[in-house]
Amino acid sequence: MKTIPAHCVLAPALAIFLWGFPELTAGAQAFVNVVREYNEAEEQARYDYLLLEYGRHKSLPAGFELQTLLALSHYPELRDVRIRFIVDDVDIPLSSRPHWASMWRSASRRLYQVIIDSELRGAREALLLKNQPFNAQVGIIGHELAHTVYYLDRSFFGILGDAFCQFSECRINFERNTDYRLVDYGLGWQRYDHALFVRQRFAPNPEAAATTFGGGGAYMSPSELLSLIENNPAYAD
Repeated sequence: MKTIPAHCVLAPALAIFLWGFPELTAGAQAFVNVVREYNEAEEQARYDYLLLEYGRHKSLPAGFELQTLLALSHYPELRDVRIRFIVDDVDIPLSSRPHWASMWRSASRRLYQVIIDSELRGAREALLLKNQPFNAQVGIIGHELAHTVYYLDRSFFGILGDAFCQFSECRINFERNTDYRLVDYGLGWQRYDHALFVRQRFAPNPEAAATTFGGGGAYMSPSELLSLIENNPAYAD
């Protein structure tokens, strides 16, 4: 099993500790594209358009190109940002971070990475992207891209603070704020489907998977996400 070097772990995520989180909706658009469920066959028909519009400066992950482009379509700030998607055996289902060598650059000129695990064993196999439904895949990739949008507003020292945050309890707020951001960008239903799929693999029964409020540690439960969706005007229709 390959491991991520320590400098890559520190590079992502002291500034939260020093300055706190930025406004969650600062980058959200006046018009939010909300789709209840992406149909793979229908979206495949417009793959070339999605690639032209949202694939610029992106190294897409093999096998998940369409899902990634759909998630990217919700984040106009990322249209011209360099993002490398990596599929590898790293023992972390998904992660997002600026590449350590580009951290001194201005935010728009950095290289960002989204790393997707290729191998997990036992019950944790449900966390692998390849084992999840299409709409859920769009949702969790969208979660990682919500991290990338956040990093666009972070300085070098802010990113170092985010990295240290991953080793303390502030990681809980870090991840939950990411879901707030994701919902504001219109990917609430996709993230809900992802959370529900994962909970169903670990909850004692389907009802507990869908209705348990909290209990997700750093990640929101389906009921928490549903509450955000129901209280967000962009999802009214």
